[in-house]
Amino acid sequence: MADSTVPQGATSGKAGADLSTLVGRARALSERVKSLGMLQRLILGASVVLVLAVLIAVLLGDRSRDDYKVLFSNVAERDGAAIIAALQQMNVPYRFTEGGGAIMVPGPLVNESRLRLAGQGLPKDGSVGFELLENQRLGTSQFVEQINYQRGLEGELAKTIQSISQVKQARVHLAIPKGSAFSRDEQRPTASVVLALHSGRFLDESQITAMTNLVSSSVPQMSPQSVTVMDSDGNLLSPNPSRQGAVGLDAAQLKYVSETESTIARRISAIVEPVTGRDNVRAQVSVEIDFTQIERAEETFKPNSPPDQSAIRSQQSVESSSPLNTAGGIPGALSNQPPQPAQTPIENLPPTQQGAGAAAAPAVNAGMAAQVTNTARKESTTNYEVDRAVQLIKGARGSIKRVSAAVIVNNKKGQDKGGKPTSTPFTPDELKQINQMVRDAMGYSEARGDSVSVSNIPFTVEPPEEVPLWRDGGVIEVVKATLKVVLLLAIVGIVFLVVVKPLLYPPPVTVPDEAQQLDEQFDEKMKMELAMLSPQAREKRRLEMELDKERRRMELEERQMAEDEARVRAEEDRRREEEDRKRMEEDKQREYEELLAYAKDYVSRDAAVVAAVFKDWLREQKPGA
Repeated sequence: MADSTVPQGATSGKAGADLSTLVGRARALSERVKSLGMLQRLILGASVVLVLAVLIAVLLGDRSRDDYKVLFSNVAERDGAAIIAALQQMNVPYRFTEGGGAIMVPGPLVNESRLRLAGQGLPKDGSVGFELLENQRLGTSQFVEQINYQRGLEGELAKTIQSISQVKQARVHLAIPKGSAFSRDEQRPTASVVLALHSGRFLDESQITAMTNLVSSSVPQMSPQSVTVMDSDGNLLSPNPSRQGAVGLDAAQLKYVSETESTIARRISAIVEPVTGRDNVRAQVSVEIDFTQIERAEETFKPNSPPDQSAIRSQQSVESSSPLNTAGGIPGALSNQPPQPAQTPIENLPPTQQGAGAAAAPAVNAGMAAQVTNTARKESTTNYEVDRAVQLIKGARGSIKRVSAAVIVNNKKGQDKGGKPTSTPFTPDELKQINQMVRDAMGYSEARGDSVSVSNIPFTVEPPEEVPLWRDGGVIEVVKATLKVVLLLAIVGIVFLVVVKPLLYPPPVTVPDEAQQLDEQFDEKMKMELAMLSPQAREKRRLEMELDKERRRMELEERQMAEDEARVRAEEDRRREEEDRKRMEEDKQREYEELLAYAKDYVSRDAAVVAAVFKDWLREQKPGA
């Protein structure tokens, strides 16, 4: 624990030395500023203000620009003028984007400005609604009222249509005829809608149908067929039943064909891409679909042959017999007499006598036997059910007549031993397998006349469009930011080197050396004196002056040596003081560590005594103890 203890004296001493150094430098700087003149102080203050202004302008320039957010975009010119006038009255700063497509205000004021402008009815979106009827003047004619109502209805319909996300702007024209007392002369109202769609947006068939129903439901006695919808490019968007019936086209049918082709193409790509790799296969499918629906009723009759089971519908059987009397016998009066009635056979005879009676009867009527003859007739009629088959055949709608598929696969991609990319064409067997997979995926039918074409052609890779470095947005932003930083540093450096540094740290005045001053003074003095003497005296005086110069140089050198020795002694004294101070700090640290180790050892050996000492200290510190 003694080794991990940080000496507080060393840390506090180092921090104190650093703090004293900073305080000394600050004090010297403040004294230097105080020693400047009034003009120098003004120049220094202006320089500091200029640097701060440039720094704030550079750092907050982009931020102030970014603080502006869009208030309204794509407003009409009339609405834009009214919005600008209202913002000026509200003292709200504003800006325009490039091209004037949007009005921008500071970010914190966007919501407040929108609410305040909405209270004034801005923007009006270039169209007015039923608010036209709010300011009707007294004495307005019925015609003007009708026109204002029609304008208001057109404006409300346009606003409602503009609420669709794809619609940028809409205009509605209503043609409402005057009412007639005769029903045969009555005309139905019609409507025309012109739409301006956002870039890249479009309306599907259901949305257009809903729009036509919306307009037709808002005007009495108007049918959806009386509403015409077109876009700003002049393309007709509303369905035209008469034209569709004449041409035979239907948007739903075309959509079904497109979806069928896309589905088959996706199935082909999905099964071939694992072999060729992603984005290495292109498939196009053409489908011929028959949308005609045929209903046919058939009634078939076939004969009943003997082996077939036939059902009897009705059966009739008739049997009849009757006697036939003819003339016969011996000609004469007896034969011309009418026949006698037949005698009734003897009945209820005993069985033994029935035979005799039967034999006697012919004998009794023997005279008439040759004249009476019996006739019999038998008829049988059978009616059978007719074998009939009735079929009601209804053909499927939207049946596929023929499918054609064209598939292009790219070469196989790989790498050689050196790691360079390679492109290898598929073998005929591989193409045959791919062809079979395509047939299975599309549901190939030879009876239907389907066709499949699979080709292995290397794709042409278009080189990427290289944007010049000076047009790259990222590079431009980096260059702008770098130029701002460089400009800021250049301004700060120029101001510091030209203004601040010369004022705070003036260059030292070069004082000529004493030996040089002595030589210069001696040369000037010698020239002046020697010019006034004769040649003999001039040489003698020159020698004396040379000796005097040499003596003074020696004195100067001795004085410099003494100053150097004093400087060296002072440096040695300072170094010795520093060493003594360090030694004292080390001794204090060593003494502190020894005392700390002794205290720890003492506490570990006799903790009860230490606890008693702490109790005495606490007792002495208690008030009133």
